[in-house]
Amino acid sequence: MVPFRLPAMLSTGAIAAVAALSLGGCTSGMSAAQNPETQAAATSAATAAAQSTASQLTGGLTGALGLPNLSSTSTSNLAGVLNYCVTNNLATGTNATGLLSTATQAAGVTNSPAYSAGQQGILQAVSNQTNTSQQYSLSSLAEPLRQKVCSAVSSRLQNML
Repeated sequence: MVPFRLPAMLSTGAIAAVAALSLGGCTSGMSAAQNPETQAAATSAATAAAQSTASQLTGGLTGALGLPNLSSTSTSNLAGVLNYCVTNNLATGTNATGLLSTATQAAGVTNSPAYSAGQQGILQAVSNQTNTSQQYSLSSLAEPLRQKVCSAVSSRLQNML
């Protein structure tokens, strides 16, 4: 019989839930590995834990609530992130470069630490999950997600100017 192995990234809570479900299947005279209900519950718990871990690894940007709230993100940080997006070919075209040019001409934008952070791909925004200010690293995201963030940043910046 092949032993059941849990993914290495499962949380302690998920492991405890799987263990409890596995033990529950043993009382019916059937091993946990043979009980379809226990297998389904264990798979569900493992899937949920893996999805939660994946969401945490991307800094919350791909969580169930979508992109972070950009309403309180400074013009400086948005301009810096847009600079990052243009530099990395994530936002192209004259619209993005024109918007970046307009934003960087505003007083104090390019001298701000928030602009410098944005140039490095650090988005400073409010998490929809915790409603607190967070820093999100775009470099840790897959390119389609970075493009989505760049599009949202560009739209927000356009609305602000």
